Amino acid sequence: MSKEIFSKKRNSNKNNFFKIFLGVLAIILLLWGGIKVVTMIGNNLANKASINEEQAEQEKVIKPNPDDVMPGMNITYEADKYAVDAKDVQAMANDTYKGEGKYVFLTFDDGPSNSTEKILNTLKDKDVHGTFFVLGSSIEKDSKRQEYLKEELKSGNAIANHSYSHDFKKLYPGNKLNIDYFMDEFNKTNDIMQSILGGEFDCRVLRMPGGYGTRKYYKDPSLKEFDNTLQENGIINVDWNALDGDAEGKPYSTEEMLNYVKKTSKGKNHVVILMHDAAGKEKTVEILPQIIDYYKNEGYEFKVIKNTSKEENNSNQSANNKDKSSK
Repeated sequence: MSKEIFSKKRNSNKNNFFKIFLGVLAIILLLWGGIKVVTMIGNNLANKASINEEQAEQEKVIKPNPDDVMPGMNITYEADKYAVDAKDVQAMANDTYKGEGKYVFLTFDDGPSNSTEKILNTLKDKDVHGTFFVLGSSIEKDSKRQEYLKEELKSGNAIANHSYSHDFKKLYPGNKLNIDYFMDEFNKTNDIMQSILGGEFDCRVLRMPGGYGTRKYYKDPSLKEFDNTLQENGIINVDWNALDGDAEGKPYSTEEMLNYVKKTSKGKNHVVILMHDAAGKEKTVEILPQIIDYYKNEGYEFKVIKNTSKEENNSNQSANNKDKSSK
């Protein structure tokens, strides 16, 4: 009997020991698993934090400043929100554009000058923007004009090329376009602008002094070759289809100028208006707020002119070359 009791006790002790062993093992496994999970969570959090830091750094590098010049363009990143491709604006100025919308482009030729500062202030006050067709010779005159050029770009306007000299006798000797000389002036003005605005800046928007339409009117024999030169260099000429008359050669009152604007843009959904910010254009400075208010009341959106992308220009040129080869 005592042997049976002793045997039962011994078996009971073994069972208790085994249960304790299993309990301790379970606790150890739970602790080990918990540590493993905590470690994994910690590592995941650390990895996520590291990834977030890397992404933040990348965004700092990738995300440009709105006031920075878009590489290879004539506008800033901010201005790209309301900029239109020069090829489309060219069609608008020629009244051949088929697209929708109601747009107005305020364009100013022959600056910068002292008038430019007042025009920039008006644009800022009215919260609209324009496109400045500048002269290389005017930019070079003094540092003040160079600051105006910088401010034009920084405040969200577009910069375009209007030649260096605006001298018809040099550009159009004998009333015929001198292509080599004209392109020398275009490139010289671009070089001057780049030296002031930075190497990222590039302008491929042109307004010929006197306008492309005038060359057509005179049946300039150099135009066809000039068109090819512009296309090869990705340059788009943009004329106008409305004006305030500040360069018409006769005096206008500000009321007459406003009426001229209304008359020349009547019935047009896409208006490219010619004005000047050269010295002595005080009436344009004076009438500009009313011109802006008029177009606002008529429901126009204010746009600026940007370079046609090189990719689009290359594709257009390839298409033209195919057309020529098939003839």
